[in-house]
Amino acid sequence: MGLGIGLGYVIKSILALGVIIFAANYSLKYLNTFMTKKGKAIRIIERTVVNKSSSICIVEIAGTYYVMSFTDTRNEILRELTESEKETVIKTQETTETSENMQKKPVFSEGKSVSFFKQLQSRYQSLYEKRK
Repeated sequence: MGLGIGLGYVIKSILALGVIIFAANYSLKYLNTFMTKKGKAIRIIERTVVNKSSSICIVEIAGTYYVMSFTDTRNEILRELTESEKETVIKTQETTETSENMQKKPVFSEGKSVSFFKQLQSRYQSLYEKRK
C-alpha cells in the first residue's frame, strides 16, 4: 500500500519537472529574441572553419570588406579586400541567394494558400521587427 502512494508522488514529481524544464526552455528562447540584436553595420559574409577553435571569415564592416581570423583567444584583421575582390564576393553572394530562392518552391499548388502564407509571414516579420 505504501508503494502505490510513493509511486504517485514520483510520477507527479517527474511530470512537474518536465513542465518546469519546458517552461524554462520556452522562456529562454523568447527572451533570446530581445537579447540578440542584429547589427546593420557588421555582417559575416562567409565563414570557413580551420579547426575546432579557429575560423577565417569575410566580414563586412560599414561597407568595407575584411578577411578576419577568429580564434578562442584572439580576433584579428588579416587584410582588407580590394575593390575587385569585393565585387567578386558580392556577385558570389548574390548568385548564392538567388539559387537558394529558386530552390524554395511553394508547398501548396493553389495560389490563394501561398498568398495567405506570404501575408502571414510578412505580418510575423513586421511584429518581430517591432519587438526589436
